[in-house]
Amino acid sequence: MTEMMKPSFQPAPRPRPRTSPEEALQLAAATGDLGFTRASTAPEPEREAPPVYQPISPKAQEPKSPIAPVKAAALKFEVPDEVWIALRQEALNRRVTVKYLVLEALAAKGYNVDLTSVPEDGRRIR
Repeated sequence: MTEMMKPSFQPAPRPRPRTSPEEALQLAAATGDLGFTRASTAPEPEREAPPVYQPISPKAQEPKSPIAPVKAAALKFEVPDEVWIALRQEALNRRVTVKYLVLEALAAKGYNVDLTSVPEDGRRIR
């Protein structure tokens, strides 16, 4: 690069205010009756009453439908490839999901699992 050539990209110049503070005050005074503030002036802070929170009635907390989703935690863990392949094959043969198979096994071991709330084939209930 020669000394006479300027680089193709240069830093942007610093922005300068287009109006002085005095001009901004004059504009605000001249347009105050129009019902809006100019972009050069900050809007007046509005004084609002703090929101009033009302407790939720017990009836409003009840689920709206008998098939309402239950809040649940996610369980993630690794299994050997042979176990994963066997689970997927069993799920394919029975036309269910692997998730359903795992929950079914937990229910068989005595854990409190509601299998009616889990769709067998993975489709969402609409």
